[in-house]
Amino acid sequence: MGMYQGVNASEGIGIGTVMVAVDPDLTFEPHEVADSAAEKERYQTALSVFCEKTQAQADHMKETVGEAEAEIMSGHIVLAQDPGMTDAINAAIDGGTCAEQALMDTSTMFENMFLSMDDEMFRLRAADIADISTGLLAKEVVDLSVLPENTGVVVHDLTPSMTATIEKAHVAGIVTETGGRTSHSAIIARALEIPAVLSVSNSCTALRNGMTVVVDGGKGIV
Repeated sequence: MGMYQGVNASEGIGIGTVMVAVDPDLTFEPHEVADSAAEKERYQTALSVFCEKTQAQADHMKETVGEAEAEIMSGHIVLAQDPGMTDAINAAIDGGTCAEQALMDTSTMFENMFLSMDDEMFRLRAADIADISTGLLAKEVVDLSVLPENTGVVVHDLTPSMTATIEKAHVAGIVTETGGRTSHSAIIARALEIPAVLSVSNSCTALRNGMTVVVDGGKGIV
């Protein structure tokens, strides 16, 4: 039996069957842009769909979790439409870069900028931008709304958009490889009252589907 130490992010003890959530597929084929106006239009359409979907998640969270947690999702909409972001993406497309690459490059630039700042709030912004670009690029995102009962969710990084869809009654506990007590995921896990231990290194490899896992969110032990 293995014991792993992590960050005690959300109290309680949960016992369940491991389900390792596979990271979303963000691959794409970079392509030449012949018509930059059409490519910018393509990005705008994807952005509108993303914002609509995120608004639905925020509305759902307002009902199931609470106002403050729903605002995390609403914040994603504001950030995704931020002129600094969209102007940089459009400028890259004008320069001949395809929308996907423009989004990746711009997101990475903003993430690195926020990560280089000492303030914890800015570090959260970096995680939000990563979540937004995943939502825009992923062919399909991790869906935690259809889990069997007593599932111990193991995931590299639990993003706010994942927790927005989580079926609380079926989740015994959450284990991640990244994140801390102040991360949005931890805040939402606490609001949902799901035991969670974050930053357990190599947990996606060490824990395998079908194993029984005990998540002690008070002590930060798995």
